[in-house]
Amino acid sequence: MMKLNIRNISIRSLLALLVVFVAACQKDDVDHPPFNELDSGKIITIQQLRAMYSGQPVRFEENFSVFGIITTDERTGNFYRSHYIQDETGAINIRLDSGVTLAVGDSVRLSLKGTTLSAYNNMLQVDSVLFGKNLITQERGLTVEPKVVTISEITAGGMQGQLIILENVQFSQAHLGLTYADPLNQVTMNRDLEDCNGNRIIVRTSGFATFAGTQVAQGNGSLVAIVSVFGSTWQLLIRDPEELDMTGERCQTGGNPQGSGTFEDPYNVAFGIAFNSGVGKWVEGYIVGVMETDVDPFEANFIGPWRTNSNIIIADDPNETNLNKCMMVQLPIGDIRDALNLVSNPDNKGKIVKVQGNLEAYFGQPGIRTLTGFWIEGGTVPQEKIFEENFNSDLGTFTAYSILGDQQWGHATFDGGCAVMSGYANNTNHANEDWLVSPAIDLSEKNNVQLQIREAINFITSHNDMKLLVSSDYQGGDPTQSGTWTELTGFNRPPGSGWTFFDSGNIDLSAYDGQTIRIAFKYLSTTSGAATWEVSKVLLIEGN
Repeated sequence: MMKLNIRNISIRSLLALLVVFVAACQKDDVDHPPFNELDSGKIITIQQLRAMYSGQPVRFEENFSVFGIITTDERTGNFYRSHYIQDETGAINIRLDSGVTLAVGDSVRLSLKGTTLSAYNNMLQVDSVLFGKNLITQERGLTVEPKVVTISEITAGGMQGQLIILENVQFSQAHLGLTYADPLNQVTMNRDLEDCNGNRIIVRTSGFATFAGTQVAQGNGSLVAIVSVFGSTWQLLIRDPEELDMTGERCQTGGNPQGSGTFEDPYNVAFGIAFNSGVGKWVEGYIVGVMETDVDPFEANFIGPWRTNSNIIIADDPNETNLNKCMMVQLPIGDIRDALNLVSNPDNKGKIVKVQGNLEAYFGQPGIRTLTGFWIEGGTVPQEKIFEENFNSDLGTFTAYSILGDQQWGHATFDGGCAVMSGYANNTNHANEDWLVSPAIDLSEKNNVQLQIREAINFITSHNDMKLLVSSDYQGGDPTQSGTWTELTGFNRPPGSGWTFFDSGNIDLSAYDGQTIRIAFKYLSTTSGAATWEVSKVLLIEGN
């Protein structure tokens, strides 16, 4: 073994050797951007990264790098495996393959090789990010100051993923007293935030957030959040409820709310905007336009000609063109759409209309959906609808019970949607007994109740095999084991030899005024005969 002869090494050489040795053994605990080693073309800004997306996912095979600061973490539970990184040019969402300990203020290097740039419902993101490989922490404790913006600036676009602060804002009157989300069932919820000009945006909170069960802030003030989008709906994600300072006096928005929600005293549009909740309520306003859905993004059309017949826009002012002072009204297929849509009825523009339905968000802003009644200027006063089921997309509120046989009630698209039952399958008739039962229908304080149905029957066996029944003592479950069921007869029915739908006309239920009832359709078939029965409408009204 060769021995080192220290006597032959000068003091100066020994010190130099020691410095080299220490430098070689010391490991830098921070990953600095190696600008002097990398091709500058491979270091890009977030703005340049976002510009690479042109509608199709981009899989990175080269080692581009982005440097930025983390603006979200998992501390409050409102973000999980999803973080936002921001530099001086913009921000973007990064999706990690596992939970990691990242903190707000961490400076990171994002190596893009092996990741994918894509859009989830229009929200741009970098997916398949591995911590320690694609994402490396450089420094901690840095600060990104939120950008002061307005709701209008956010909804105009260009701020995806950025940390912002809104001032002079408040949660809508309709959502006061509610919690940010549902912590019991861990369900994510949306709450409306508005400014004093009536501009609105959604605040979306995870049911897993530590503050999900906290009531929304009651006053007016400021809010710090991350800008997100889902489809065409802009939304805000709160990092920490401590970043809300909303204790100031609330401002008045949306005009003067009026009405009680009845046909005689309907809500005005201002009320519908301020308190956008309630089932079966009447709202009155002027028809001012349509939300056109044949373009992306959707656009409001206040001047015509109109191309979309599935909605109208109403307002308290016949000349209104500010969407923040309007409500969106969904028009169901059938009489309501036929009478109100502007494509077929352009003269409806500027007319007063009353609609009955559920007050809830539509196109991301206050709206009315699931309409059950309407009146338009110049028309007759409508009969009060007590209950309606049109089977538009499924069996709706009805419940199917299969007592005998493998065939069951199902859904078809005929006549705008219908419930359908047939014991004929695989070229063979089968024995069946199947019931389709409505939910409980409350007829309290109702007078002269009338029932209307719409049905088609083909390959008829006997009308006795397709009975319409009513019960006031059914308790649920198997209808052959619960309730006294009375057959309803004497109304108009299809002949049973075709696919044409027939309206029954009024079927008198006045004997059940003031009670709670169920309506049922009972179907029978045998191995020698199996009809097809289609039901497209069940309507209960209060007669004159």
